[in-house]
Amino acid sequence: MADIYFINATYIKEFTFIDENVDEKYLLVSIKEAQEIHIREYIGSGLYDELVAQIDTNTLTALNTTLLDSYIIPALKWWVIYEAAPFLTFKFTNKNIVTKNSDNSSTIGANDLDRLMEFVKHKAQYHTRRLINYLLEYESSYPLYTNPGDKIDTIFPNLDSFSSSIYLEDDNRLYRRDSQFMNQRNNERYKTRS
Repeated sequence: MADIYFINATYIKEFTFIDENVDEKYLLVSIKEAQEIHIREYIGSGLYDELVAQIDTNTLTALNTTLLDSYIIPALKWWVIYEAAPFLTFKFTNKNIVTKNSDNSSTIGANDLDRLMEFVKHKAQYHTRRLINYLLEYESSYPLYTNPGDKIDTIFPNLDSFSSSIYLEDDNRLYRRDSQFMNQRNNERYKTRS
């Protein structure tokens, strides 16, 4: 089966801040990565595979058209920018990784890129939260969302669209910020102090 894209490079250029002169090959790689890494993670492999099959055979149902047009694509376009931004900033050559440069513009620094990436990530997470809420509200209409399968490579939907790693100095491990975990952790700390 050929690669199936939920959106194309023209859409990204038209509805995001990506300039018209960006090479399509960079965007296609980023679209595929964003679909595989982010969208599949939040809708699960069952629903993701159903969408791919329906797009491939041009049999997209009305429900899946609504899901795709109103919820997946708005999240996906920001995840595409998130995936593309570092590779639009740097170029991989046979001798080195270099910063792209132009006569009429200057490149941004690492701190500026980090701030931009964080901004784009928040946009993507917001739209992903809308996607998750929609699927939870109408889960009876999307049985593959709640039952994605039982194969070894099945990806179950992630219900937490916002994540941020924090460093907890006292036990030298990296944890994802999770309110339930943090509440449990704080309760344990208060118990040991009493």
